[in-house]
Amino acid sequence: MTASTSSTAPTALDGQIEQIVGDLAALHHDHRAGLLTPERAALAAAHRDLGLAETAVAYHLNVLMKLSSGTHAVDAALLDRMRRALANLAHAAAERDESQHRAASALDTVRAASPVAVPAHTELTPHDLAALLSLASGGTVREHLRTHRLSVRTTHGRLVDFAAFQRLENHGLVVRDTSRSLIAGQPVTLTDAGRSALLGSRRPAASQAPAPARAVGAWPAPARSR
Repeated sequence: MTASTSSTAPTALDGQIEQIVGDLAALHHDHRAGLLTPERAALAAAHRDLGLAETAVAYHLNVLMKLSSGTHAVDAALLDRMRRALANLAHAAAERDESQHRAASALDTVRAASPVAVPAHTELTPHDLAALLSLASGGTVREHLRTHRLSVRTTHGRLVDFAAFQRLENHGLVVRDTSRSLIAGQPVTLTDAGRSALLGSRRPAASQAPAPARAVGAWPAPARSR
Protein backbone atom coordinates (compact mmCIF):
# COMPACT_ATOMS: atom_id res chain seq x y z
CA MET A 1 0.00 0.00 0.00
CA THR A 2 0.92 3.61 -0.30
CA ALA A 3 0.61 6.68 1.85
CA SER A 4 -2.46 8.84 1.41
CA THR A 5 -0.43 11.55 -0.38
CA SER A 6 3.23 12.44 -0.42
CA SER A 7 2.77 15.64 1.65
CA THR A 8 -0.05 14.91 4.12
CA ALA A 9 -0.32 12.82 7.24
CA PRO A 10 -2.04 9.41 7.32
CA THR A 11 -5.68 9.47 8.37
CA ALA A 12 -7.97 7.24 10.39
CA LEU A 13 -9.96 6.39 7.26
CA ASP A 14 -7.07 5.35 5.00
CA GLY A 15 -7.59 1.62 5.50
CA GLN A 16 -11.37 1.76 5.02
CA ILE A 17 -11.08 3.87 1.88
CA GLU A 18 -8.42 1.62 0.39
CA GLN A 19 -10.61 -1.45 0.95
CA ILE A 20 -13.26 0.12 -1.29
CA VAL A 21 -11.29 1.99 -3.97
CA GLY A 22 -7.87 0.33 -3.90
CA ASP A 23 -4.56 2.17 -3.77
CA LEU A 24 -4.88 5.71 -2.42
CA ALA A 25 -2.10 7.17 -4.55
CA ALA A 26 -3.88 5.88 -7.65
CA LEU A 27 -7.15 7.40 -6.39
CA HIS A 28 -5.58 10.85 -6.07
CA HIS A 29 -3.74 10.51 -9.38
CA ASP A 30 -6.99 9.65 -11.17
CA HIS A 31 -8.72 12.52 -9.36
CA ARG A 32 -6.18 15.03 -10.62
CA ALA A 33 -6.54 13.56 -14.12
CA GLY A 34 -10.34 13.89 -13.99
CA LEU A 35 -10.90 10.15 -14.43
CA LEU A 36 -13.13 9.47 -11.42
CA THR A 37 -16.89 9.19 -11.11
CA PRO A 38 -18.54 12.08 -9.22
CA GLU A 39 -18.88 9.94 -6.07
CA ARG A 40 -15.21 8.89 -6.09
CA ALA A 41 -14.07 12.39 -6.98
CA ALA A 42 -15.91 13.71 -3.92
CA LEU A 43 -14.28 11.02 -1.78
CA ALA A 44 -10.82 11.85 -3.13
CA ALA A 45 -11.33 15.55 -2.39
CA ALA A 46 -12.65 14.82 1.11
CA HIS A 47 -9.73 12.47 1.82
CA ARG A 48 -7.25 15.09 0.58
CA ASP A 49 -8.80 17.69 2.91
CA LEU A 50 -8.72 15.23 5.79
CA GLY A 51 -5.03 14.57 5.19
CA LEU A 52 -4.32 18.30 5.24
CA ALA A 53 -6.30 18.65 8.46
CA GLU A 54 -4.33 15.80 10.06
CA THR A 55 -1.12 17.53 8.98
CA ALA A 56 -2.27 20.74 10.69
CA VAL A 57 -3.03 18.82 13.90
CA ALA A 58 0.42 17.21 13.83
CA TYR A 59 2.06 20.62 13.29
CA HIS A 60 0.33 22.37 16.19
CA LEU A 61 0.91 19.38 18.47
CA ASN A 62 4.60 19.51 17.62
CA VAL A 63 4.71 23.22 18.45
CA LEU A 64 3.11 22.56 21.82
CA MET A 65 5.51 19.70 22.56
CA LYS A 66 8.52 21.89 21.78
CA LEU A 67 7.24 24.61 24.07
CA SER A 68 6.74 22.10 26.91
CA SER A 69 10.01 20.22 26.35
CA GLY A 70 11.76 21.95 29.24
CA THR A 71 14.25 23.87 27.12
CA HIS A 72 12.50 27.21 27.66
CA ALA A 73 12.38 29.27 30.82
CA VAL A 74 8.97 29.08 32.46
CA ASP A 75 7.74 32.64 32.47
CA ALA A 76 4.67 34.63 31.48
CA ALA A 77 5.77 34.78 27.84
CA LEU A 78 6.14 30.99 27.62
CA LEU A 79 2.79 30.40 29.27
CA ASP A 80 1.14 32.81 26.82
CA ARG A 81 2.75 31.00 23.86
CA MET A 82 1.58 27.66 25.25
CA ARG A 83 -1.98 28.95 25.64
CA ARG A 84 -1.98 30.13 22.02
CA ALA A 85 -0.49 26.82 20.85
CA LEU A 86 -3.11 24.87 22.75
CA ALA A 87 -5.90 26.99 21.29
CA ASN A 88 -4.49 26.46 17.79
CA LEU A 89 -4.30 22.73 18.41
CA ALA A 90 -7.90 22.60 19.61
CA HIS A 91 -9.05 24.53 16.54
CA ALA A 92 -7.09 22.23 14.21
CA ALA A 93 -8.52 19.14 15.91
CA ALA A 94 -12.07 20.47 15.54
CA GLU A 95 -11.51 21.12 11.83
CA ARG A 96 -9.98 17.64 11.51
CA ASP A 97 -13.08 16.09 13.07
CA GLU A 98 -15.33 17.94 10.62
CA SER A 99 -13.17 16.83 7.69
CA GLN A 100 -13.26 13.25 8.92
CA HIS A 101 -17.06 13.38 9.11
CA ARG A 102 -17.26 14.64 5.52
CA ALA A 103 -14.83 11.97 4.31
CA ALA A 104 -16.78 9.24 6.13
CA SER A 105 -20.01 10.42 4.48
CA ALA A 106 -18.34 10.43 1.07
CA LEU A 107 -17.01 6.94 1.73
CA ASP A 108 -20.51 5.71 2.61
CA THR A 109 -21.77 7.10 -0.70
CA VAL A 110 -19.04 5.31 -2.67
CA ARG A 111 -19.57 2.11 -0.70
CA ALA A 112 -23.29 2.16 -1.49
CA ALA A 113 -22.56 2.64 -5.20
CA SER A 114 -19.86 -0.05 -5.34
CA PRO A 115 -20.71 -3.55 -6.61
CA VAL A 116 -21.18 -6.18 -3.95
CA ALA A 117 -18.22 -8.52 -3.53
CA VAL A 118 -18.54 -11.61 -5.70
CA PRO A 119 -19.22 -14.82 -3.72
CA ALA A 120 -17.02 -17.77 -4.58
CA HIS A 121 -19.85 -19.72 -6.24
CA THR A 122 -20.88 -16.94 -8.67
CA GLU A 123 -19.47 -15.67 -11.95
CA LEU A 124 -16.68 -13.12 -11.99
CA THR A 125 -17.47 -9.56 -13.02
CA PRO A 126 -15.84 -7.93 -16.07
CA HIS A 127 -13.76 -5.86 -13.61
CA ASP A 128 -12.47 -9.07 -11.98
CA LEU A 129 -11.68 -10.61 -15.36
CA ALA A 130 -9.78 -7.47 -16.37
CA ALA A 131 -7.71 -7.75 -13.18
CA LEU A 132 -7.13 -11.43 -13.89
CA LEU A 133 -5.99 -10.66 -17.43
CA SER A 134 -3.57 -7.99 -16.20
CA LEU A 135 -1.99 -10.57 -13.88
CA ALA A 136 -1.61 -13.20 -16.62
CA SER A 137 2.11 -12.45 -16.89
CA GLY A 138 2.52 -12.23 -13.11
CA GLY A 139 2.53 -9.60 -10.41
CA THR A 140 3.70 -8.78 -6.90
CA VAL A 141 1.97 -8.06 -3.59
CA ARG A 142 3.91 -5.65 -1.39
CA GLU A 143 3.45 -4.03 2.00
CA HIS A 144 4.43 -0.40 2.41
CA LEU A 145 7.19 -0.20 5.01
CA ARG A 146 5.77 2.85 6.80
CA THR A 147 1.99 2.61 6.38
CA HIS A 148 1.76 -1.22 6.24
CA ARG A 149 -0.81 -1.05 3.45
CA LEU A 150 -0.86 -3.68 0.72
CA SER A 151 -0.76 -3.08 -3.02
CA VAL A 152 -0.59 -5.30 -6.10
CA ARG A 153 1.29 -4.43 -9.27
CA THR A 154 1.70 -6.36 -12.48
CA THR A 155 5.10 -7.15 -13.97
CA HIS A 156 4.55 -4.11 -16.21
CA GLY A 157 4.06 -1.82 -13.20
CA ARG A 158 0.29 -1.45 -13.52
CA LEU A 159 -1.59 -1.13 -10.24
CA VAL A 160 -4.32 -3.74 -9.68
CA ASP A 161 -7.44 -3.01 -7.64
CA PHE A 162 -6.70 -4.78 -4.34
CA ALA A 163 -10.35 -5.68 -3.72
CA ALA A 164 -10.50 -7.38 -7.13
CA PHE A 165 -7.24 -9.20 -6.36
CA GLN A 166 -8.72 -10.48 -3.10
CA ARG A 167 -11.76 -11.83 -4.95
CA LEU A 168 -9.52 -13.58 -7.46
CA GLU A 169 -7.52 -15.05 -4.60
CA ASN A 170 -10.67 -16.21 -2.81
CA HIS A 171 -11.81 -17.88 -6.03
CA GLY A 172 -8.50 -19.74 -6.25
CA LEU A 173 -7.64 -18.07 -9.56
CA VAL A 174 -4.38 -16.50 -8.38
CA VAL A 175 -1.85 -17.52 -5.77
CA ARG A 176 1.02 -15.68 -4.15
CA ASP A 177 4.30 -17.02 -2.79
CA THR A 178 3.87 -16.54 0.96
CA SER A 179 7.35 -17.93 1.63
CA ARG A 180 8.62 -14.44 0.87
CA SER A 181 7.95 -11.41 3.05
CA LEU A 182 5.42 -8.77 2.05
CA ILE A 183 8.06 -6.06 2.41
CA ALA A 184 10.28 -7.80 -0.14
CA GLY A 185 7.25 -8.64 -2.28
CA GLN A 186 5.26 -11.84 -2.81
CA PRO A 187 5.14 -12.98 -6.46
CA VAL A 188 1.63 -13.58 -7.85
CA THR A 189 0.84 -16.18 -10.51
CA LEU A 190 -2.32 -17.56 -12.08
CA THR A 191 -3.46 -20.99 -11.02
CA ASP A 192 -4.71 -23.61 -13.47
CA ALA A 193 -8.23 -22.50 -12.59
CA GLY A 194 -7.25 -18.89 -13.34
CA ARG A 195 -5.86 -19.79 -16.75
CA SER A 196 -8.99 -21.80 -17.49
CA ALA A 197 -11.16 -18.85 -16.48
CA LEU A 198 -9.24 -16.61 -18.88
CA LEU A 199 -9.61 -19.09 -21.71
CA GLY A 200 -13.31 -19.41 -20.97
CA SER A 201 -13.78 -15.63 -21.04
CA ARG A 202 -12.10 -15.44 -24.44
CA ARG A 203 -14.00 -18.37 -25.98
CA PRO A 204 -16.65 -17.10 -28.44
CA ALA A 205 -20.28 -17.98 -27.86
CA ALA A 206 -21.49 -21.13 -29.50
CA SER A 207 -23.02 -20.43 -32.91
CA GLN A 208 -25.53 -22.40 -34.89
CA ALA A 209 -24.08 -25.72 -36.03
CA PRO A 210 -23.24 -25.71 -39.75
CA ALA A 211 -25.19 -27.95 -42.10
CA PRO A 212 -23.53 -31.35 -42.74
CA ALA A 213 -21.22 -31.33 -45.72
CA ARG A 214 -22.54 -33.06 -48.87
CA ALA A 215 -20.64 -36.19 -49.75
CA VAL A 216 -18.37 -35.94 -52.75
CA GLY A 217 -20.20 -37.09 -55.88
CA ALA A 218 -23.67 -36.97 -54.31
CA TRP A 219 -26.56 -35.46 -56.26
CA PRO A 220 -27.54 -32.01 -54.99
CA ALA A 221 -30.61 -31.97 -52.85
CA PRO A 222 -33.79 -31.09 -54.79
CA ALA A 223 -34.96 -27.49 -54.36
CA ARG A 224 -37.92 -27.09 -52.06
CA SER A 225 -41.09 -25.87 -53.69
CA ARG A 226 -42.44 -22.58 -52.44
